Amino acid sequence: MCASVNRWVLGGLSQFDGYIVHLTHTDLDAVCCDALFKRKYGNVFTIFSSVQDYSSYLELLAQVEKTANLTLCLSDLGGRTSALEVVARLKNKGWRIEWRDHHVWDEHFFTDIKSVIDYLRVDRGLCACEIVYTDLLDGDLIAKEIAAIGRDRDFWINNDPRSEVLSTAISDDKSREEIALKLSRGAFADAQIEVMYTLQIGRKSEAISKAIQKSVLLGHTAVTTSSGYTSDVAARLRDKYHSTTEIILRGNGVFSIRTVAPVSNQIAMLFNGGGHPHAAGGNLSFTRRDQIGFRLFGYRLAKVRKLIEAASRFDHS
Repeated sequence: MCASVNRWVLGGLSQFDGYIVHLTHTDLDAVCCDALFKRKYGNVFTIFSSVQDYSSYLELLAQVEKTANLTLCLSDLGGRTSALEVVARLKNKGWRIEWRDHHVWDEHFFTDIKSVIDYLRVDRGLCACEIVYTDLLDGDLIAKEIAAIGRDRDFWINNDPRSEVLSTAISDDKSREEIALKLSRGAFADAQIEVMYTLQIGRKSEAISKAIQKSVLLGHTAVTTSSGYTSDVAARLRDKYHSTTEIILRGNGVFSIRTVAPVSNQIAMLFNGGGHPHAAGGNLSFTRRDQIGFRLFGYRLAKVRKLIEAASRFDHS
């Protein structure tokens, strides 16, 4: 995590006059979660994080001196063993901690974390924003619509065109904050969202096209590289190759995986990750040398081969 992010979090919290700190993921489901927290509480300090990085943010929050009356609400972030110790430290410093998620959790970790924090709810039948909705705003019609939009995209139902527009419009934390605030007020479409969508749709199409061009099929596994739009890339790969597993890699070793069989999270857990049965992510922990090797040798790099071989072992097609 870079120093500027550290300064933003610690500096922002030192001036924050609310009491809800929301740590969540980066996709539309997470943005919908944030919209619901904003609708419920108004003043919310939000940190958007990748699954791989959220433990680092927890460590950063442990440095906050003034913790009286602060509540940390985690959403759409799966349980990781590395988080247990720092969560316990946060509790000891006086934080109230609530965690709402819908990923697959290790049973032992679930039991351990539940004994430490104030509230934990994991429901794999709902998306994260649906859990937040039913917990905090059940019966609020605008909140219900926010949750429905999040579900439409996160579960890849894609019946509501607004979920595609909003998901594509998200490009950075600034856009996430802006869209979450709009949704919290019941604005599901407006001129600014259309402009944000238009700016991103060209980049999205180009990124997907490049990912398809760089893709290969190894057995039943389609592999490519892309810096974003992983769900869209995976869907296009499956259409092109009729694959049963799709792996999308980034240059730093972070990867996303999609599988026809309900094994994505099992594969990802072998590589410091996790997620859902059909969609998950992990990290190959590239060193600087690995990053150079990946640029030179691509999918032949030893760590990448290990991931592909692991995926093949789980392939029952």
